[in-house]
Amino acid sequence: MPNSKQAITILTVGDKKDFDSYIKFHKEQACFLKYGFKYATISYRRLLEGIVPTIDTKKIIIFLFFPYSYWNKNIEHKGYKSFYGGLSFFKKFNRFWNMVNKILKKAVANKEILFINAPLLSGLYRDKLSVIRKLERYNIQSPRLYKISGVKKIHKLINSGHNLYIKPRCGSMGKGITFLSRSNWKTNFGFKHNKIISRISDHNWKIRDITGNLSFLSKLIKNDVLIQMAIDPLVLKNYMLDLRIYTFFNKVIYIYPRKNRLHRIVTNISQGGKGDPGALKLLPSSQINKADKIASYVSRILRLNLCGIDFILDHNQKDVYLIDVNVFPGLPPIRTFNSIKHIAKELVSLSNKGGLHFEKSSDI
Repeated sequence: MPNSKQAITILTVGDKKDFDSYIKFHKEQACFLKYGFKYATISYRRLLEGIVPTIDTKKIIIFLFFPYSYWNKNIEHKGYKSFYGGLSFFKKFNRFWNMVNKILKKAVANKEILFINAPLLSGLYRDKLSVIRKLERYNIQSPRLYKISGVKKIHKLINSGHNLYIKPRCGSMGKGITFLSRSNWKTNFGFKHNKIISRISDHNWKIRDITGNLSFLSKLIKNDVLIQMAIDPLVLKNYMLDLRIYTFFNKVIYIYPRKNRLHRIVTNISQGGKGDPGALKLLPSSQINKADKIASYVSRILRLNLCGIDFILDHNQKDVYLIDVNVFPGLPPIRTFNSIKHIAKELVSLSNKGGLHFEKSSDI
């Protein structure tokens, strides 16, 4: 247990709407209390109002969860009609995290702070392209990016046998994904009256067949999108799979295979995918080990102490490709793996070994 003279407060910041991470984490606060940590929590609404709980310990570890209420009111709100996942999302999100950073610095002045993930990085990494470009400098393998400006060039590419994914540059949760092959085009965007429609929901974006719809494709690529090679995935019992790998302080703490039917084009749980822990035993160990090592390295490069890193396994049973880095990953089901309990134990271990590096709030 942490020395009582050096007590540490765990401060969580989140919203009740975040039932898959913040609420799940908050309900397991006993995991931290049991090891001698103190625990406090606050919503983003109250934080932005400058109302912060009184913390009597010198050291604070801060867990920032996704700000759903702010996001739904100010970024992806009911009245917005723009393209989902564009750079406007990124700019607004960055402004939000700058506010959070300033408020927290002022609220916990003269304290020693350890952000599990720094506020400014939380905004910065919303831009998938910036993450890919940064990781490229470290030779981290992601699906090939294409710089294509016209429909004819895309059409030529897929007709030559290259399959593609087109994704919103600043999207998440498998929303707004388009898959293109020679004879099979699918998207979970809506398209009506020659206009791309973004659904105001996080779950179950309907998959639509848009094969040969050049009008849709023309509209799509005029927006902030990434065009990437589609990796031919490892298929297990007619399901496509990927791996969500959770890391904490650069160590892999859990590997969570996710699966979906091939025609669904994404494996995200929010879009109908399912977790399948048992599949791990059926997958090539060489690919699992490779993804494991890369995940640890990526979390260190990006300076993320807690994240979920997604990999696709190539059907050749050799290669793995990083497809996404999640600063706010949904936590696995408690019955499957109690990640919060594991995190509490790891914090105790790091604390006792002097492995937790706090900063003065004035230095953040």
